[in-house]
Amino acid sequence: MKAFLKKWPMYKTTAKTYRNILTENNLEHSSKTNAETQLLILDWMTETLEENKDEKHVIYDRNPLDNLAYSLYAAEKDLISEEVLGLTVDIVRRSLKNLDIIFWLKYDPAIKIVNDGTRDSNLNYIREIDDIFAGLYEQYSDHLEKTPFFIAENCPAIIPIDMTNLDDRIEWIGEFLDPKGNLIETGESVLDPKNLDMMEQMLKDQGLWIEKDQQYKNLTDQIKNFKI
Repeated sequence: MKAFLKKWPMYKTTAKTYRNILTENNLEHSSKTNAETQLLILDWMTETLEENKDEKHVIYDRNPLDNLAYSLYAAEKDLISEEVLGLTVDIVRRSLKNLDIIFWLKYDPAIKIVNDGTRDSNLNYIREIDDIFAGLYEQYSDHLEKTPFFIAENCPAIIPIDMTNLDDRIEWIGEFLDPKGNLIETGESVLDPKNLDMMEQMLKDQGLWIEKDQQYKNLTDQIKNFKI
């Protein structure tokens, strides 16, 4: 976050993050989450997006799509009910209209996980969550017109980031922003979710294409079959 703000100082962050909501309310979270945690965080996230919807340069540490991924995990582990998950899906898909672009920082085993009190450092849990994000990304890239998780006409671009090196990450993000911090848009913008062929080729060129092993495919099939 600091490196991003140094390169694009016109951006601002919110005074609070979801971590403040966890600590202020002494909430169970991550692999021990519950309905109260998921809904309180989602409420804070959606309200914050709404408050800043007219601001031009805002960067967020997590967004409602993160909440959805963790809620899908929680539902699979019976930590929240199907009713709570259905409500979450509906709120998330409508709230994403207030975002322009989501950069997905994929799990990289080369990066050490630090337990800071608001992060679960269990590697099996982290990999499960990353698999869920991969499934949601496939829903976005391959099934945008049919998936229950996104509204095609109100969906921001979702860009995976595989690089470990911080400078490489910043350089990749810079492919989508001009020096003034504005999104680069043309008649054939790579930020258009419908222009997926161009986006796919860019990701392949960067060596970011997702290898779909059997575990990933099984998770994707489970998400695709989810009904709301």
